[in-house]
Amino acid sequence: MAEMDKDLLEVAQKTTDDFYELLGVGYDATESELRKAYRKTSLKYHPDKNPDDKALADKFILIGIARDILIDAKLKAEYDRARLRRKEKVLQDELFDGKRRKMKEDLERREREGVSMKRKRAEDMTAAERREQEIQRLAEDGKRRRKEQQEKMERQRQEEEASFMEPSPEAEVKPTGSAPGQVAEIDRTIRVRFLREGAAAMWDKEKLSQMFCKFGKVDSVVMGKDKKVKVDGERHRKVRASVFIVYTRLDHANEAVEDGKTHYPSVESVEWAGKEPEIKSPMNGEFSAPSTPKTTPNKSFRASFTGGLGKGFVSTPGTPSFSFSPGTPSLEEVTMIRLKQAEKRRLEEQIRQKEAAEEATA
Repeated sequence: MAEMDKDLLEVAQKTTDDFYELLGVGYDATESELRKAYRKTSLKYHPDKNPDDKALADKFILIGIARDILIDAKLKAEYDRARLRRKEKVLQDELFDGKRRKMKEDLERREREGVSMKRKRAEDMTAAERREQEIQRLAEDGKRRRKEQQEKMERQRQEEEASFMEPSPEAEVKPTGSAPGQVAEIDRTIRVRFLREGAAAMWDKEKLSQMFCKFGKVDSVVMGKDKKVKVDGERHRKVRASVFIVYTRLDHANEAVEDGKTHYPSVESVEWAGKEPEIKSPMNGEFSAPSTPKTTPNKSFRASFTGGLGKGFVSTPGTPSFSFSPGTPSLEEVTMIRLKQAEKRRLEEQIRQKEAAEEATA
């Protein structure tokens, strides 16, 4: 596009003059009608006829520009679009009544002068401005209240979890004991870990209770806090859930630790929530440890069970550790655990003998 055309394009896009009105033609005037109107109008404003009127001389130049833009199809299209936008803005401005227009002009003036409505004194504000400020204040207040409510709910959830994860003050001074023949709840508690994916994504207290009651009667289920962890071989972190299941009997808890992973392969681990409890026979005072694999207790889990899970727990600072006094299991529980261990050893021996026979015949 020539230099002159670029200048004409800029004028077509930015001018506020109405070229159709200036030439006295309609919007759909042809090129010949435009040229005829130009000749007629230019004679009227020619500088030779008005040698001392600079405004008319400028208007004569503008008439020539109007002709050049309107007879060029592309320039005319640009000019018509800009002209239409200007008319639409005028119509929008006319929709404001006197009061709203004044308010709009005042706001624009204050923005130009850098005056903030919030800093204005109340007595200097109009009724409309005060109403707008009050609406804004109420909206901000509602937003603040919603945020506080969400934070309160989150604190309550964390406190409920902490009530299971932290000990009572008495736990350091006077360990909780159990009546003869009754095992402390911490000894009957197992911890189940699994990744929340697939079917396990929706596992809740009811589902886990149904799953693990096959090993014995479940006293209670406590959901720990889900955590995002890095899993070997996976690019992205995954969500790992920790659940604490309390059985009414020690032997049932022992069976869940031994066989839980076998029955539910999608579970990452089934282990004792505390240290692996010792099995003391109430008949002869002998001690024997269950044959289940040793597990390292979670050092961040520390609890004292004084009357059921979630009761009587108060958060205390310090490094978490277990603090409890295990009770003595009943003869029936000890017998069932030892029978289970004996059955497991018998099956392991049968498997070893079968493998040895297969190797001998190979």
